[in-house]
Amino acid sequence: MILENIPVLKDLTIWSILLRSGLALLFSGILGYDREKKGRPAGFRTYMVVCLGSALAMMTGIYLTNVTGSGDSGRIAAQVISGIGFLGAGTILVTKQRQVKGLTTAAGLWAAACIGLALGAGFYSGGIIGFLAIWSALWVMQIVDKRLYRNSGVFSIYAEFTGMEAVSRFLAHVRSQKSTVSNLEIKRTRNENRSMIVAATMTLRFPPGTPP
Repeated sequence: MILENIPVLKDLTIWSILLRSGLALLFSGILGYDREKKGRPAGFRTYMVVCLGSALAMMTGIYLTNVTGSGDSGRIAAQVISGIGFLGAGTILVTKQRQVKGLTTAAGLWAAACIGLALGAGFYSGGIIGFLAIWSALWVMQIVDKRLYRNSGVFSIYAEFTGMEAVSRFLAHVRSQKSTVSNLEIKRTRNENRSMIVAATMTLRFPPGTPP
């Protein structure tokens, strides 16, 4: 609550505008770096534009309220929360393996917008703490998630075979490794060379301590 009590930063001045915009660019840039590095649809620049635009929308609402002396300064900001959903939805994809990708990117964009709104309102403590919490979720928990996934013994796979006989041999080999097969879906399709193949999606469960 220290920054919020500094008069030059509490009011909408040139210095507070520069600080709020600068923090929005810094925080969103750090969050967007991870998405950019992984080649996600929304990366470094998208995060920065979303967060900075949200901060600007919040400051605009405050400015209009100060000028007119009436109205709700959060009305414009409220539209950001609902509007960012359309942008986030565009990053969610369903692959041909029926895997949903982009949920983390969409959630990150929404969170970046919330950080921008907090900073734009002059709620520096909320913006800083929120950034640290979100950054921890994206980076620190990612390490924990990888370790849990690696030791879980459960794998969802997509494979392409030349025919049903090849599928049968694969399933027999997997079961010989003490693995159980579930959620098995098989369909005939064509590959990039337009050759007929058999595509299969399945979930493999290995006993604890059994390497696949």
